[in-house]
Amino acid sequence: MISQKYLVLDIEGTVCAISFVKDVLFPYFLKALPDTLSRHFSSAPPPDLQPYIDAFPPTVRTSYDSLYTYIRDLTIADKKISELKALQGYVWRKGYETGELQSPLFEDVYRAFDIWTSGKSKRSVFIYSSGSVDAQILLFAHTERGDLTKGIKGYWDTVNAGMKADPASYVKIANRIGEKVNPKEILFLSDNVKEIEAAKEAGWEAYIVERPGNAPLSEEDRKTHKVIQNFDSLI
Repeated sequence: MISQKYLVLDIEGTVCAISFVKDVLFPYFLKALPDTLSRHFSSAPPPDLQPYIDAFPPTVRTSYDSLYTYIRDLTIADKKISELKALQGYVWRKGYETGELQSPLFEDVYRAFDIWTSGKSKRSVFIYSSGSVDAQILLFAHTERGDLTKGIKGYWDTVNAGMKADPASYVKIANRIGEKVNPKEILFLSDNVKEIEAAKEAGWEAYIVERPGNAPLSEEDRKTHKVIQNFDSLI
């Protein structure tokens, strides 16, 4: 059981396996990318796609080949760039809506959400991920147990909050949760040690989530931070 009123959750490696992103979402995006860009460079490009393409540097938008290579390389390198994350969300939307994609959250996450997002709970759940807000909403709207978005109070990404290893991002989020919120009332859960350190520097409570497939933790990490293997100990 935890005392914090506000829970801010990371996604990859925290509520779902890293392998879902690396082995399912990224390959889906790369497979769909040629057709997506071909439609942009066609004689009748989709208007809803234009803003996503325009967000990339003009120097790489001169041809299909240059734009494809640029986006492909960023994806393979898993760059946390806002325009890339936005386009990924645009492409994944089709996969989620057709049922080709479905989010496999960890079982304990469903149990925790049942309690945290119930009308009886006094806690509020938020999401903070490097993926775009649109992609975050899609992921929680299309889980194997249905739509979980009704229980989530807000979403932050690197555009509306800032980079996740920057303490200033957590200060900004805390202020948006509420001007009078004590940072100690916020608990951040993530698999990334640098993010945990940044949240703590901003005054939050923060725990490392250790899941199968996550990067190994050092002994120093285990001594310095609280480490949990699932959410069951928090509910």
